[in-house]
Amino acid sequence: MINTPEALLASHAHIIAAIRGMAGVPDSHWNTLYHPLIDGLARFVQQLPASEAHHHAAPGGLLRHALEVALEAMKLRRGALLPPGASAEELARLQDVWSYACITAALLHDIGKPLADQRITLFGPEQASIGLWSPIDGPMPLQARYYRVEFVAKRRYRRHERLSPLLAGHIVPAQGLHWLASEPEVMDTWLAALQGEYEAAGPLGAIVAKADGLSVARDLSGGGKVQLPTARTRPLSERLITALRYLLAQDELPLNRRGAAGFLVNEDLWLVSKRVLDALKEHLAREGQTGVPSRNDRLMDELQQHGLLIPNQDHAIWTCEVRIGDWTQRLTLLRMEASAIWSNPERRPAPLDGAVIPVDVAPGDVMDTDTTVEAAGGGCPPVSTDANRVTLDSRHEHAEHAEPIGAQDYTDLPLPYDIEAPEAGTKTPAPAPSTADLPHAGEASARNTPQDDEDEDAGRRFVAWLKDNIASGRVEINTVNARLHVLPQGLALISPGIFRDFDSVRWDKAQKRFQKMKLHLKRPDGTNIWTCRVAKDRKQSRIKVMLIPEPESALGVKLPSPNPAVSLLTEDGTEAPNESKKQVGNGQAV
Repeated sequence: MINTPEALLASHAHIIAAIRGMAGVPDSHWNTLYHPLIDGLARFVQQLPASEAHHHAAPGGLLRHALEVALEAMKLRRGALLPPGASAEELARLQDVWSYACITAALLHDIGKPLADQRITLFGPEQASIGLWSPIDGPMPLQARYYRVEFVAKRRYRRHERLSPLLAGHIVPAQGLHWLASEPEVMDTWLAALQGEYEAAGPLGAIVAKADGLSVARDLSGGGKVQLPTARTRPLSERLITALRYLLAQDELPLNRRGAAGFLVNEDLWLVSKRVLDALKEHLAREGQTGVPSRNDRLMDELQQHGLLIPNQDHAIWTCEVRIGDWTQRLTLLRMEASAIWSNPERRPAPLDGAVIPVDVAPGDVMDTDTTVEAAGGGCPPVSTDANRVTLDSRHEHAEHAEPIGAQDYTDLPLPYDIEAPEAGTKTPAPAPSTADLPHAGEASARNTPQDDEDEDAGRRFVAWLKDNIASGRVEINTVNARLHVLPQGLALISPGIFRDFDSVRWDKAQKRFQKMKLHLKRPDGTNIWTCRVAKDRKQSRIKVMLIPEPESALGVKLPSPNPAVSLLTEDGTEAPNESKKQVGNGQAV
């Protein structure tokens, strides 16, 4: 049923109040620029879901997701200097317009979904159909009373992002659009962020992307719902199958062709084992989800234990010969019932025009799904070492994002989606009113989550949380999305990202208290933040880190070998020597 903005927003009053507190604008500005914006969003999206079977898929999911992203974006905005490199006077002059760009981009980042991904049929008071709603024309018309949502089959991946600017004028008040347009740099960056061009959008794009990931991860892990303290988060098996449905729907895992990731035969879906498991790990890591094992055998165990895989006797892996026309390939596959992915048979893709034939393989010849990559695309013949083993052809473009980066094969590490924190002693903006009653993105467990009162042990609790997550394998190390990288000189903690993972609201306090513990290595000038170069071939980026020398003895944990893609830089921009922490630019352990 079509509702008023007041009714739609009533259950979100606490989020809106937190956003208002962080915006820090007078009532006149809030009533003119922010309140109409949020009302306009609610009127436009009503109770539409954000996705069919992924995050925020319940009625009202699109509105809740937008508000959550806006709240997280405003938290991240507090630590960002926009525009980068501006003078103090310019930063002060443009502070409010950049904050407005941040909140509008966050609220509208998925506004193209009703146009690109959904088909909404409108009904009148007597439930008679009055046609389809065209979001380009504006909110649902007044004569409509009810609506029905269907999802477009074969929708194009990320098309909704390119359509967002077409709809922004229906939601952002005219005064707000004029304000954004009055600063060309703000407008250009804002448009890039709206269209998902986060690299072009710079720090603003980084803020929106990070905030989006936090909201998605919380919902998929069950943290976005009101729960009892004893309630469990969504099981890993459920998150894996949800991610698999999504990747198949978006055609990120193609089916039923030469070099595909899977094959649908009758009631069975056969999936190329390592390719699909790696894609699931990468997808969940992109969303910021935690607790995902890095080993593929553990993922298969999880799926088997919940009855989602059809076993091959006592094993998850099937060795099969796939035949499509004159193309034949022997692959290691996972087998599951097609109904686990498509409950409605009418939504399934056309079955394979070919055959998948299980073959008998001696136990010693079964491929190791953590070390071998199956042929993946274009029908390119793989390099085979024997009849039953397939390794990666140099033309294939698969990167093992969720595995430790090895000496010979590692992927580019992008610039992190983290806003650099000022050095200790630099004045930071005053904290916003407490939002401790709101869900936030801190990965700490309930017993380690920072309390609302003044707690001088925040640094010690951070270290305990860090050690626990390293020991249990819940935190990634040396991967494309990792906050931790092992260097010859010690353990590099991406700052402030790792502290935000611990507590997204009061991360700065945890970082300052950690510095007082004197576990880290200071730079020669007495500051705390080092720069590292991330390089592969001709591509380079830089990350800001804090460095713990001799981390295994300092933390009492076991760490992998150093990451060859990341190098510590000295004062003159050259790579630091590897022999000893004492030679790192004459830095001193404190």
